[in-house]
Amino acid sequence: MTRVLMFGFGPLPHEGLRMSGPGLRTWHLLSVLRSAGHDVVLIADRIYGSYPDGLPDVVTHQEDGWTYHSISDVRWHNPSSLRPLVKAAKANCIVGVTTTATAIACELAGDLPLWGDLYGSIMAEAQLKALVYGDDSHLSHFWAFERKAIERADIFSAVSERQQWTIIGELGIWGRLNQWTSGYDFATTIPIASETTPYNPPRKVIRGVLTDENTFVILYSGGYNTWTDVDTLFNALETVMSQRADVIFVSTGGKIDGHDDVTYTRFQRLIEGSPYQNRYHLCGWVPNDDVPAYYLESNVGVNVDRPSYEALLGSRTRVLDWMRAGLPSVSSSLTELSDEVVAAGGGLAYRPGDAADLTRCLLRCVDDRAETVQMGRRAYQLLLNRFTYEATTERLQQWVASPSHAPDFGRDVPKLVRSSQGIGAGIRQAFKQRSLGLGLALQIWPYIARITDALGLGGMQRQLAKFGMRALRLDRPPFKASYLQYDIPARMQTGQTLEVMVKARNDGTTPWSSPQTSTKGVSLSYHWRTEAGVMLVKNGERTPLGNTISGGKSVTLPIRVVAPGQPGCYRLELDMIREGVTWFSEAGSPGPSILVDVQKP
Repeated sequence: MTRVLMFGFGPLPHEGLRMSGPGLRTWHLLSVLRSAGHDVVLIADRIYGSYPDGLPDVVTHQEDGWTYHSISDVRWHNPSSLRPLVKAAKANCIVGVTTTATAIACELAGDLPLWGDLYGSIMAEAQLKALVYGDDSHLSHFWAFERKAIERADIFSAVSERQQWTIIGELGIWGRLNQWTSGYDFATTIPIASETTPYNPPRKVIRGVLTDENTFVILYSGGYNTWTDVDTLFNALETVMSQRADVIFVSTGGKIDGHDDVTYTRFQRLIEGSPYQNRYHLCGWVPNDDVPAYYLESNVGVNVDRPSYEALLGSRTRVLDWMRAGLPSVSSSLTELSDEVVAAGGGLAYRPGDAADLTRCLLRCVDDRAETVQMGRRAYQLLLNRFTYEATTERLQQWVASPSHAPDFGRDVPKLVRSSQGIGAGIRQAFKQRSLGLGLALQIWPYIARITDALGLGGMQRQLAKFGMRALRLDRPPFKASYLQYDIPARMQTGQTLEVMVKARNDGTTPWSSPQTSTKGVSLSYHWRTEAGVMLVKNGERTPLGNTISGGKSVTLPIRVVAPGQPGCYRLELDMIREGVTWFSEAGSPGPSILVDVQKP
């Protein structure tokens, strides 16, 4: 029996709170180690937005065979404050679950052997966050965690074989593929997994509540992260609903507080303009006990990934949850998991970014319901054969039974890259961008926490933490425009084209680049809606920026407006678009809406 100190995330399933991927991954590894008879002490960060306010900084729960310390962000991001818990654990080894938890563990591990479970590629995730928020400073924040893990951990696990090889590449860049580790097996794959006992929800949530027994239900569940391709999902659903009157869409989950507050909002705004908006049921973050009922009462789950390295290297926990319920899936063809599901006949895959192909897959499920049911049964069998907790963790269990260091532990080996951006450079960048930035805030926080701890100012420390979280909130639009001048006539003729001048100001901190210099450049455009708000023309004529427009600067552009072809009362909405990323209105910065009477010539 080994005494294991684990760093991970909560909530855990028994807490009855909103679950997330990091918490489920922690439970996955914790469960198998407990079942193997090891004594486990878990130190877990409380995922932001998942717990009620006012909890003590440390809440401890103890049972036979394991101890659970639930930790506030205030303590988690000040690792020195966790030292008493680490010392009391008297562990033989450490397991870090996720890259960020492994990075925290690295600062406290001392001479203990350390397993780093790098749950998904954090740098691929950083790339998408930088895209969605238009801010590459996120890269250094994520790299700080990855760098600590790569430098110190003795052995690594990934969620896919593809990610496993990227870890080897990072080890080489850091200098850990050296003479001492030649022939050493540094990394393995631990796929995401699920418990296998059947779900037993307490009540109905869709059938007889939102719709009847005969309706075909397409389900999305979980957070809308930076890699969620809401455009492809919406476009496919619109086509399916236009062709099949017995189809509805149900969604549980929503925005991910403190990480991605933009993508879900964009999806909501798309639905607001749909003629089928009453067939979209966005249920938000539902009670934990009700979640399985949504799986069991749906016909197919849909997982949509933006074409990205994150999807190619990562996996999707929601698909495993669906498999446990016997729910087949339609997923992008990007993940290794989707390859295995399709090969087992447990679901379908569409070409990423191709709404027509996603439509084809969904209609196939709608039109052959008997085969869709069979796909769900095969998906559950795949779970039993391949993705149980025990089947996915053999290497971890072997290592924990006899933990050891990597051969280069304690050796003087060359460091081939710079460690990270220093605080001084971070402060200079913050002044330049007029923004604190999460990376810099987390560098500064341990110093603030130590001073307030030494002075016994715990209340002030918590107030400073709350102030910092408010300052760092990500629900502010990354791209924000004010429309200072626009000469839109109150009347137009059907099909008429006219040119008007629009003066817009960049009210955000992210510069607007020109499409002439970037494929992700910004253009001025417009939408036409009916008077009732239904989207009539999504993509109006575009006017690209000629130059980069910095925050606080204005630009005056001509725009060609083409009136609708049928007479009526319409709303013309001015809008900016960052090509390939988002309309500003969908990211929380709508433009003016002008009522226009369109008449026959």
